[in-house]
Amino acid sequence: MAPVLVGLLLLTLPAVASAQPQVTSYDIGEATIVQSDFEADSPVHEMPVKLQGVLAVPDGEGPFPVALLIHGVYEFCTTIDPRDEEVDVYPCPPEGDLRQYEGFSYLAEALASRGYVAIVPDLSAEFNSGYGFPKPGERVNQIIEAHLDAVAAGDDFDVDVAGKADLSRLVIVTHSRGGPMALGYLSDDATTRSASALAMLTPAYAPKPKIPATMPTALVISQCDGDVGRKTPLLYRTKQLKPLRKTLTAYYTIPGGTHNAFSTQLGSDPSSPCKDEDLLAPEAQQDFAANFVPDFFDMALASGRLPDDT
Repeated sequence: MAPVLVGLLLLTLPAVASAQPQVTSYDIGEATIVQSDFEADSPVHEMPVKLQGVLAVPDGEGPFPVALLIHGVYEFCTTIDPRDEEVDVYPCPPEGDLRQYEGFSYLAEALASRGYVAIVPDLSAEFNSGYGFPKPGERVNQIIEAHLDAVAAGDDFDVDVAGKADLSRLVIVTHSRGGPMALGYLSDDATTRSASALAMLTPAYAPKPKIPATMPTALVISQCDGDVGRKTPLLYRTKQLKPLRKTLTAYYTIPGGTHNAFSTQLGSDPSSPCKDEDLLAPEAQQDFAANFVPDFFDMALASGRLPDDT
């Protein structure tokens, strides 16, 4: 049996549906993260970060596997520092917060309807220049940990998640720069959690760190991507996801797909190489993601690593 699967075949798997999930945007206060490049007495050594995002919880007692969605770099705030046209204001004032993470609410809901506690944390603080320039990934790794800790505790949300999140069955779906950020999170010695599967939607590429060799992985590329293009995500396949990996591996190219259409908030790809009439409707691309991603995770959790004789 070959471990490389054609993505659409996964859509033929029987769905495990649940009752209507509870989906909510949340704001549960602040966490304090540390920027180690700055001295302890620096005013930016410790950074307050608002814990907000989208949470979707299946109906039932659980415990359920947890799906973490790591978004990419987008414009998150309409406000800039009046003293410098290139420096963001931090924190972003509520009236200027674009809440781009809400563009993946549909995917969180789809995952929850299939039996996953799904969380889309707001990671915009990682990209904000108004609180200094830290080590790449240092902020985002701590922010992710804070959100997952909150889900594990389950006390502060408007939906009932207490005791329902099984973080020993963590799966991760990424978009754009979220791809390399997820790999950085999983390779960080300070990270307290591991993942059971990874689904990367039009990921940006970074040569290090690499996808773990035994990580079930799906790679989805958009044919008409006007941001990272087609060649950039393909580097994961040619350099890291080699044929005959000893674990579940899926590749799929979306005909007419674009970079931004995975989100309901981002609008069209201004630099898409395709004609408008050749583009897939954003709703169709989101429908694909809402089916493909849960299917892949279901298969990954069911099968895990393939036998050595495959």
